[in-house]
Amino acid sequence: MKISNIICTTVLSSLIFIGCSSRYVDNTSNVIEIENENKQVIKKEVVPFKVEKVVNQFSLDRNTKDFLEILEDDKYASLCSSENKYLTIKNMRNSQKKVDLLKDLFYDYTKNLSNSCIDQKAFKKELKKRKYRDISQDYEVYNVDINKKELLKKYTSNTQSVKSILETYTPKHPQFFALISKLDKGKLSESKYNKLRLNIERLKLLKYSNSDNFIQLNVPSYNFAFYEDGKRTKTFGTVVGSVEAQTPILSSKLAYFIVNPTWNIPDSIAKSSIIPKALKDKNYLKKKNIVIRKNYRLDSKKIKWKDVNWKKYLKKDVKYIPYKFIQLPSRTNGMGRMKFIFPNDYAVYMHDTIGTWRFKSSKQKIRFTSHGCIRLEHPISLMKYLSENYTKYSYTKVRNIFDSQRTDTIRLNKKLPIHLTYQTVQINNGNLSFYSDVYGYDKIQNLDF
Repeated sequence: MKISNIICTTVLSSLIFIGCSSRYVDNTSNVIEIENENKQVIKKEVVPFKVEKVVNQFSLDRNTKDFLEILEDDKYASLCSSENKYLTIKNMRNSQKKVDLLKDLFYDYTKNLSNSCIDQKAFKKELKKRKYRDISQDYEVYNVDINKKELLKKYTSNTQSVKSILETYTPKHPQFFALISKLDKGKLSESKYNKLRLNIERLKLLKYSNSDNFIQLNVPSYNFAFYEDGKRTKTFGTVVGSVEAQTPILSSKLAYFIVNPTWNIPDSIAKSSIIPKALKDKNYLKKKNIVIRKNYRLDSKKIKWKDVNWKKYLKKDVKYIPYKFIQLPSRTNGMGRMKFIFPNDYAVYMHDTIGTWRFKSSKQKIRFTSHGCIRLEHPISLMKYLSENYTKYSYTKVRNIFDSQRTDTIRLNKKLPIHLTYQTVQINNGNLSFYSDVYGYDKIQNLDF
C-alpha cells in the first residue's frame, strides 16, 4: 500500500468523529512499513492529528426561550398564517438572526392574538353586499391598536415575561383557553375542527374590560349567561332576532333598566301589524293600550286615529310613517314589565315578554322571531340581582315600583359589560356543543390561513 493512501485513510478515520464530541483525540496507533535508503524495510508509527468540533456558543435570552416554548404548542392559538415562518426559524441554529426573526414574529403573534386571524377585510366586503344590507346584518369587531415599538421594547428588555406581555392582549372570556384545549384533529371531524377554530377567533374580537363579571347573550344558542368572577353562574333562555331582522353582534355596557316601560313601536311593526289590525278592529288600539303621538314623546301632540288615512302607509314603497304608536305600561305590553338598556347604534335591548310560551320550545322558528331585541325568560330574576348588586336601591324598593305599575328608570351605579355574541361552538359541562349557523356567519367569516 502506498504511504499517501495510508495517510489519507488515517486522516479520514479521524474526521469521522467531528461533531460527536466537543473534542476528539485518536489514541490508537497506525503502523506503516517503509524502505530506507539501504532498501531496508522499517516500521514507523503515524499518529493522527487532533480534530476539534466547532461549538455554537450563542445563548438565547429568557424571553426568546419562553416564546419558543409558547410557539411549540401554539398555546394562544395565534400562529395562524405565520406557522411556516415559525418552523423555518425553529430549525435555525441559535444566532442573533434567529433572535431578530423571533422578535418580528412576536409582534405578528400578538397582533393575531388581539385582533384575530379572521380575514376582516374580506368579511366587511361580504357584508356590504345587498343581500346582507337588506336585512341589516351587523357584526361589530373591536381591534386593538398595537404600538410595535413599545411592544418589542418590553419583549427585548427581558424585564417582563412573555406571558405577562401577552396577557394584556389575551381574550378574558373564560372559554378561550378551554376551547383551545379541545383542538384535537384526532377526535374531531375536519368540519367540526374548523368550526371550533373559527369560534376561538371570534372570542378575540369582543371588547373586553377589566371586569370578570359580564353578561353574554349568545345568538346561536339563544341563551342568557351571567359570569361572576369568570364563572358562569346564571343561565336561562332568550328569544333573538329572526333571519330577516337579526340581532346585531356587539359589545357594550348595561347602563340602566326601566320598570313598567312604554313600548315605542317601530314603523316597520306599525306597518306590518298594528295598522292592519286597527283597520279591522276599531277597538284594537284601546284594547292594547296603544296611543298615537307626533313623535315618541308621550307629551307630544296627540293624533286621532280617524283623522289619518292609514291605508296609504301600507303601500310597499312607503317606509316612513310620520306618526308614532306607543303602547302604555300594562300587563299586556309587548315589552312586558322590564326593559334593560345598553348603548348601541341599533336600538336593541333586553326586555320582558308576554310570549313566555316560546321558551318551552327549542325550535328555530320559535326562538328566532324577534325584530332584533332580546326577550328574556327570567327578567325579574335579573332585575333582583341588578338591584341588589349594581344600584343604590334595595330590591324591595324596586319591587314596590314594579308592583305599582308606575314607570321608572333605575340606573346602575357601576356599568356591567354585555356581549351579544355569535358562538356556534361553546363548552357546556366540559363538552363541546355545536349550534346551527342560523345567520350564516360561519360561511362568510374566513380564517387568513
